[in-house]
Amino acid sequence: MAKEVVSGEIDWNEADLPSPKSGGKSDYMRLKEGENVVRIMGNPVQTYIHWVTLPDGTQRKIVSPSNSPALVKKLEEAGFRRQPNWIIKVLDRSDDEFKLLEIGNQIYKGIQTLFNNPKWGKVTGYDISVNRGPKGQQPLYSVTPNPKESLESSFKQKFIDFNDRINIDKLVSPMPAEEISKMLGLSSSSSRDEDEDSAPQQKKAGSKNFDFDFE
Repeated sequence: MAKEVVSGEIDWNEADLPSPKSGGKSDYMRLKEGENVVRIMGNPVQTYIHWVTLPDGTQRKIVSPSNSPALVKKLEEAGFRRQPNWIIKVLDRSDDEFKLLEIGNQIYKGIQTLFNNPKWGKVTGYDISVNRGPKGQQPLYSVTPNPKESLESSFKQKFIDFNDRINIDKLVSPMPAEEISKMLGLSSSSSRDEDEDSAPQQKKAGSKNFDFDFE
């Protein structure tokens, strides 16, 4: 039985973490070297990505075509490993604007540790500092909490407007197999599955209510 693939909003303990090894202004936040202070505004949204190399040698990140197992297999055989990725809504404290932040394993685990610590708990109740080290440092990222405090009530309508404008489902939707095959110069048969029943089940986690601490 194929492993269930969860794409969408998840609980902080539901992530498909890998096993440890021995327009105009963008809506995305870029983490600079040093301290980046944010307020998390909800549960993480999980998707799967591949970093692929195009025929011209450039690299591109694509959302995994999880509804096309044959193509996923072909991508992985070519060395383009499928890996989980998460998007979270945050308040960027550098300019007090709501943004989307893409995070990987290191940041996710740092936030998850706070979420599971009874002294901190709900990660929407305080700002966190995402610290980025210099290039080449490992681990590159670390996460530390700031003192608990409620958000000013003036942010409430601004967040509602941001939330209504952003279409997360579209951002995490699998890239069409035909488009990937064309992009990479693969045969059209690579985008068709011999047995559609072998496709991993696509599940969109239901919306979970969060208690936001507005003043």
